[in-house]
Amino acid sequence: MTSTPGAVAAAVLSADLTATQALDVVVRGAGEHVSRHVEVLVAEREPEALHQVRVGVRRARSAISLLRRPLGDGEKLAWVATEIRDLAVPLGPARDLDITVRDHADALPRPVREQLLARREAAYDEVVALVGSERWGDLRTHVDGLLRHLHDEVPADPPAVEAATAALDRSLRRVLRRGAALAEASPSERHEVRKEARRLRYGIQAFGSLYAVPSGTAVTPGSPVHEFTQRVADVQDPLGDLGDAQTSRHLLELVGAPPPQTDTEGPLRRASEAVERLRAATPPWRPAP
Repeated sequence: MTSTPGAVAAAVLSADLTATQALDVVVRGAGEHVSRHVEVLVAEREPEALHQVRVGVRRARSAISLLRRPLGDGEKLAWVATEIRDLAVPLGPARDLDITVRDHADALPRPVREQLLARREAAYDEVVALVGSERWGDLRTHVDGLLRHLHDEVPADPPAVEAATAALDRSLRRVLRRGAALAEASPSERHEVRKEARRLRYGIQAFGSLYAVPSGTAVTPGSPVHEFTQRVADVQDPLGDLGDAQTSRHLLELVGAPPPQTDTEGPLRRASEAVERLRAATPPWRPAP
């Protein structure tokens, strides 16, 4: 049996890199991570392999999204970001079914459980077909070509530290602004906060080594970069729990299972408190006052 390779290796970036060079390192690293886990996904259909493919895809998308504006928001970057997003759509339903099976299948009557498992198998069939498709291979070729020539394609190529600082600042402001009133927010509004927190978290993980001394300590527990990343995760995770519960409720209804009881107040309280802790913290890309 093939074992799942593991989490994305943290990029270690030097302060003398330009934004396009840093983006090259981060996106290529994410692409290698995706490729390793696709092999396991196809061979074993492991839920963790599917999850890690999604993580790698989102790491790449987040990095491109964060640096598009500092690099001039070019059409090619926009196209690649959109193509990655659209191509990865089938990964989401398969992951949703994995979570629902994990959290609820054991409590279901056998006929209902079998329906749920059959839906998951069908979703995995679609994912396996996707990662073996010509379009999937073509996207890898397009991304590789873009990264090779990106410096010559963009109107500006600022230092990586400058570009990443501006991008992380913008993302943090959006998280704090959108997360200011989670208790009154709609599910779709809370989902937007979750997505922005995820983008910020992946962005810090991608570019955090630019602000760590030495650079390799960005992922070390207790380091300023790691601790701030955890504060962002504390916002994202309870909102993710709420979203997963809502999705599982819908999927269980589709197979005729009674909706599970879910706690909304607890995760909302934890997320709101985490937003305030994040607001009070000094970002590691900014000097302490």
